Amino acid sequence: MGGEVTNVDHVFTALLVLVIIVAMALVVRGKVADVKAALIPDPKLSARTIAELLTEAAMGLMGDLMKPKEVKYFLPLIGTCAFFILFSNLLGLVPMFAPPTATLNTTAACAVVIFITTHIYGVKAHGAKYILHFFGPVVPSRTTPFYAIPFILILMALMFVIEIISHLARPLSLSVRLMGNMFADHTVVAIFTVLVPMVPLIVPVPVMLLGVFVCFVQTLVFCLLSIIYISLAIEHAEEH
Repeated sequence: MGGEVTNVDHVFTALLVLVIIVAMALVVRGKVADVKAALIPDPKLSARTIAELLTEAAMGLMGDLMKPKEVKYFLPLIGTCAFFILFSNLLGLVPMFAPPTATLNTTAACAVVIFITTHIYGVKAHGAKYILHFFGPVVPSRTTPFYAIPFILILMALMFVIEIISHLARPLSLSVRLMGNMFADHTVVAIFTVLVPMVPLIVPVPVMLLGVFVCFVQTLVFCLLSIIYISLAIEHAEEH
């Protein structure tokens, strides 16, 4: 397996994943260009069936938390994250390759994109009211007793600090969780492969299967949390 992930290894492997995804997209686009022919699925596993399965899985996951219009709008973002993260994770199971997602630089970049998107569309959906929900549900009003206003302001300030810390922890959690799990998974697979060099295709099989499972689970977790964060930001104001 590729040994340690150096400072630039993740850049080249990420570019390789990008090339694979673009090539796959071009192949799939060519097959679905004819709408009538595209209605008939491929008889065996192909780039098209893989793309369709992953896309349907992403849409199903989003459909449980978002409205149909929102699913369609955010599918390119969540779908891209799903493809990139899954392919990056699986690349770590290929001998001599290190997964880009085993490096914090890569996972942090993905998490920051989700973080920025969350708040941009939160403001777009609610305007200034989106900022107000950081101060908690209790705000002064015309009917608020004068003596209660200082306590409410203190509570609002405390809630603001808590909310800011909570939101800043989201990209940290997304990036560190994904990086930690993929680094550990890649390391375990590499160790087993090195320990049994004579029969590398037999003994490490259970570990490889577990590695594939981890790759899918970590992709699911990242995408699911991303969907939750975005849906919470764009939900109706009265639901905050």
